[in-house]
Amino acid sequence: MTQPQPTQPHDTQWPRWEVFKQDSEKRPYQAIGSVHAGDPDHALVTARNVFVRRPAAVSLWAVREADILTATPQELVSTPDVLGVTGVAGLYHVGIKKSHKRSMTFVDLVGAVQATGPGDALGQAHEQHPDALAWLVFPDAAKVATDPDPGTVESWFAPATEKTYKQQQYYGTIGRHVGELKRSGQMPGRVNEHPHVGDQPAVKHNEEPVK
Repeated sequence: MTQPQPTQPHDTQWPRWEVFKQDSEKRPYQAIGSVHAGDPDHALVTARNVFVRRPAAVSLWAVREADILTATPQELVSTPDVLGVTGVAGLYHVGIKKSHKRSMTFVDLVGAVQATGPGDALGQAHEQHPDALAWLVFPDAAKVATDPDPGTVESWFAPATEKTYKQQQYYGTIGRHVGELKRSGQMPGRVNEHPHVGDQPAVKHNEEPVK
């Protein structure tokens, strides 16, 4: 009897998009994470809601994961064919990972190259930055970006600067405020305090529970 062939599970998620954030006009774009989205506009809105609720930013890029080619030194040795990956010729953005100490940031975008395809761009990135811990390239045509118009920048990113209660430099202020509430007796009771019914303790020592 012929055994039924297993069916491939359907992908239940939208495509993954890598998100690049620019903190200020003088700072490079940095990879800060990824989102799942159905289209470019959805990717940018989701990226803004996830990654720019607190930090400063003036611009966001989103690039589909499928349009990005990456490699580590070890991968270039084990799979050198990656340098022969073909694609559309044009301008490619180059990102590198420079240290294991960087938290939250996988790569910094450090420039762009004219290349015949992603493999060629990756090879140029390797030649220009041989000491990098990882390289990333993608075609300029693959990125979707927020509008650089000042009005758009204001509406997209300025509100995050007003949320001081989420900024690390204000944690001490919040701590002092919590201390004042405790001293004034306005903090909720601790979870390990004796339970009460109304203003009477629910259980008194050596007595039956209040009913």
